[in-house]
Amino acid sequence: MSVQRLLFDDLPETEPVRKPRRSRTAGAAATMAAQVAVDVVREAAPLPRAAVLAAGVATLPLAPPAPPPPPPAFDPAALSNPELRALVQALPDQRLAHLLIEAARELKRRAAPDRSDPDGEDGDMPQEPNPALLRAARQAVGELSGDDF
Repeated sequence: MSVQRLLFDDLPETEPVRKPRRSRTAGAAATMAAQVAVDVVREAAPLPRAAVLAAGVATLPLAPPAPPPPPPAFDPAALSNPELRALVQALPDQRLAHLLIEAARELKRRAAPDRSDPDGEDGDMPQEPNPALLRAARQAVGELSGDDF
């Protein structure tokens, strides 16, 4: 009977190789630190959970924030001509009729002021009618009658 040799029978027997232990000296720590050196830290280290809760409680406002300032009051005299035109076009018929009557009364009052008007500068002197308002009144009459002036 023949004996078959095993494949690894002729390899020399050795002890397993052990890695040398690293010593915990300052030189080894400096070597490790040099390998992982950081150039710039761009964010803060995270806070512990207790510190986050304490910071959140400390920053809560004690009173509600002040309300925003109110918008400026509506000034119809500050509207431009296209804005006035858009405003008039948006009015329903009843409101437009009321606006037309009030505008005619105001136009009459301003174009030819009453002689007994207490706002007049001089009660003895008759006041001149405002030519711009007279021209606007004629143009309004022409627009309503269909005549071109």
